[in-house]
Amino acid sequence: MALGYAAIITTLFLWSGFFLSLRGGAISDLQPADIALARFLIPALVLLPFVLKSMNKIRAVPSKYLLGIIVGSGLPYLLIAGTAMHYAPVSHGSALIPGTLPLFVSAIAVLCYQQPLSQHRIIGLSAVLLGILVFLLSNLGAEYNWLQLKGHSLFLVGSLMWAIFTISARVANLNAYVCAGFVSVISFAMLVIAVGFGWLDSYLATTPIKQWPWNELVGHLMLQGVGAGLIASFTFLYAVRTIGAEASAAFGSLTPVLATLLAIPVFNEQPDTLTWCALLLVTCGSIIASNILMKQDPSQNYRPPVHR
Repeated sequence: MALGYAAIITTLFLWSGFFLSLRGGAISDLQPADIALARFLIPALVLLPFVLKSMNKIRAVPSKYLLGIIVGSGLPYLLIAGTAMHYAPVSHGSALIPGTLPLFVSAIAVLCYQQPLSQHRIIGLSAVLLGILVFLLSNLGAEYNWLQLKGHSLFLVGSLMWAIFTISARVANLNAYVCAGFVSVISFAMLVIAVGFGWLDSYLATTPIKQWPWNELVGHLMLQGVGAGLIASFTFLYAVRTIGAEASAAFGSLTPVLATLLAIPVFNEQPDTLTWCALLLVTCGSIIASNILMKQDPSQNYRPPVHR
């Protein structure tokens, strides 16, 4: 159990770097497809042997769970999150994706697997909902900030996608490296096809290689490919299996605080009072919704079925 908590704490730091990388790409010439290349290239190459050796196990998993894994953490998810970061700051993105994850994970667990909800978890999830409303209120001003609202909406879609991945990965019961490799290989193939046919814009595809921003690319490769693609994929899935999907999601809700603090010196972002209030509501609500404060919560004993 202790290793599970260590794994999710490591994931927290790596996720913070993930959001900083997305924001860095959003304020540069790079397109979301270019960030996706940095995200999936290295993991696809490194983990391909694991995928090839486990093809029989992968084929045995029902297709709906494989689809949930790809959509929830692969290219579609990264494009949604990367596009959203063009319209809102790190503090908003890091709160509305991992911060609201327990809300969507719980909703799926209740609707699809009839998992019971305890009173303290309902209170926590209500606080998360209130935090979302505060974020939406932050768009108010002399004129409603529709572009930021677009970013908020995309972030929430991204959180729902990640929740689908969380549950699908838990049920699929694949090895962490196999799951991460499967996502990366399929996503990289999808990316090559989409860019090749002109379905996705790519700065790198239309710029001579000598003019590529190599220093920036190396940073994205380390944060996205090595950090989020290799290390975090393993640590998060290990945590999900060890301490459970909802507890992992609740710990992940601490990501916005760390990411927001890091974005202050890195991007000179200055969150306003309303943003800090929303962050507090989302983070505290997610913690309350976890099993940290009430270890005797009977709903924590429930687990969705595992595919074998």
